[in-house]
Amino acid sequence: MATYDEKEKIWSGPQEESSIFKADKSLGNIIFNALQNWPKNMCQICDDDGQTFEQTLFWSTRIAQFFKRKGLNHNDVIGIMAANSIYLSPLGIACFFNGTPFQAMNPSLDEASTAELLSKTKPPIIFCDENVYEKVKSASSKWHPEIYTITGKVLGVPSIEVLAETTETEDVYHPEPLADGCGQTVAILCSSGTTGFPKLIAISKRTFERPINLSVGLVFYTHSSLDWLTGLLTMVLCILSGITQVRSSKPFTPDYFVQLVKKYKVNWTYLAPRHIASLISCLDVTSEAMESVRVLSYAGGTVSLATLERAKTIFNKAIITSTYALTECGILAQNFTNSNFSSAGTPFYNVKFRIVDEFGNNLAHNQVGEIYAHTGRPWNGYYGSQEATRSFQDSEGWFHTGDMGYFDSENFLYIVDRKKEVLKYQGLQYWTTEIEEVISELPQVRDVCVVGIYDEKVGDEAGALVVISHGSNITAKEIVNHVAERLPAIQKQLHAGVQFTEKIPANPNGKTLRKAAREEFTAKKLLTSG
Repeated sequence: MATYDEKEKIWSGPQEESSIFKADKSLGNIIFNALQNWPKNMCQICDDDGQTFEQTLFWSTRIAQFFKRKGLNHNDVIGIMAANSIYLSPLGIACFFNGTPFQAMNPSLDEASTAELLSKTKPPIIFCDENVYEKVKSASSKWHPEIYTITGKVLGVPSIEVLAETTETEDVYHPEPLADGCGQTVAILCSSGTTGFPKLIAISKRTFERPINLSVGLVFYTHSSLDWLTGLLTMVLCILSGITQVRSSKPFTPDYFVQLVKKYKVNWTYLAPRHIASLISCLDVTSEAMESVRVLSYAGGTVSLATLERAKTIFNKAIITSTYALTECGILAQNFTNSNFSSAGTPFYNVKFRIVDEFGNNLAHNQVGEIYAHTGRPWNGYYGSQEATRSFQDSEGWFHTGDMGYFDSENFLYIVDRKKEVLKYQGLQYWTTEIEEVISELPQVRDVCVVGIYDEKVGDEAGALVVISHGSNITAKEIVNHVAERLPAIQKQLHAGVQFTEKIPANPNGKTLRKAAREEFTAKKLLTSG
């Protein structure tokens, strides 16, 4: 349960430490031991390819031995640019075993971004899928690393399969011990890039320090890969808990999700908010099809109350949970109740919160300000950028999240909007997410993004980029009128109007790209007005 210090105006989560994560054990050692607990159980399923915990251990060990023979250690970085596949988890685990951090990037990144991000770490070895090999080769041409394919074949390029072959010493192998304490970097991930060029975030073992209380035998699915914090955290959590992971390299679609749930009897799924919105508007996503799902979790953004209410009628045997997390900080808050639906939840273990106004003052209940969080553990910062690190975490250890929110009287946290997305019309503030939630109440609307269109006379006029459900004929005027009825304040009206689109711009992990959405809205408005 969360507590509130009325004098200091600080909210705190429960204090608890996991006995699994002892200070003298590396993450590789912890996972190495866990993989031996359920050798014959299914560890992961990638579409039609299954792999037991024992097989995962063998492959991870063999790849780790290769890294050691190459002389790689905790000071090196291994590059990974690949979608989910049967070899991806063993590769990540092998990096943990050898104590060598991996830099995971989404395969959809363009070549210029790939080159800039890779040039910061200069990995001596990079693993990638066949379809991005040429991009990776060109992006890393200045230092010519060894490149291995994870999926597919490229003439003259070795495959990861050769590294997973049996060795004579694998039976006596033990992971490398900690070389730099429990704060040693184990992975480097990219920030979402929704507000600017992605930054490289150093992840340490401490990010995984959390109580483990899940049951062996569950079947888990997430669309996320190792390049997103959710994919990384859930991979580790599933291994430590003996849970089968279902992964896929195919794009997320409601129809394919239904196939996976039915085929593998998925009990627990972690999705992006946009994926949930797409599910509830698909006719194939029925309560019968979702019968096996007991937990529906989401992270990476907010979901409107209307969408959650619809989801509850479909996933009627499941508890719907949300997680508020940042790649820089790890998990900050979770909501494990089917009440306070639209809340981000209460503070996570060992996490403290402050709500801060523009003058740096702490605010009380039901007052909106910037969310500051303190995890109680050191952070390794942005890789190679002390200045960016200092701008995000102050000298007292508080993370300035850039999110606006408040705590209600029951100590539940609500996210209002990004600080940079707070807009003003005639000097009056408004939040785009509030308008989005009202528009999402309309059953004809499948997805929506509200943007500010600047006008020098009045400021930011709200405009809605809308995806309508198949077969719907709702008009822009009906949407404008619905917002006017539900939100009578003048600054919250859709003064810039409504534009319709087939798909809201988003990054590969499902986060809305507001800049791209604004550009699309403006282009469509110019086209219609012309």
